[in-house]
Amino acid sequence: MVKILIVDDSATVRKLLVHTFKPKRYQCIEACDGFDALEKLALNPDIRLVISDLNMPNMDGIELIGNIRQNPQYRDLPIIMLTTEASIDNRKIAFDAGANLYLVKPSPAHIILYKVQSLLEADT
Repeated sequence: MVKILIVDDSATVRKLLVHTFKPKRYQCIEACDGFDALEKLALNPDIRLVISDLNMPNMDGIELIGNIRQNPQYRDLPIIMLTTEASIDNRKIAFDAGANLYLVKPSPAHIILYKVQSLLEADT
């Protein structure tokens, strides 16, 4: 079963994403910030994809991506930044940190699902 780590300080957003992935039977692991995400990643080394918000307390999405990319084990782990921040500057910062994709909320569920499937297929 494919494991996806969903990182967002909004429980509502996390639940919406879990619901989006339910038909594909992806196992979703939820984290409320970057620190929580790193802990969940350490406990679940078989996670195949990360979806992270940008603005979160304690550790934001950019710091999270930087921390993930520092670990050689996760150098190729697909990461999607899913945020309300639409600026070109934030996109550049996210890509420079190591994000594979940058989506702006609200993104339609079918688009998110398509992008996730594309990244997972490219990873195999």
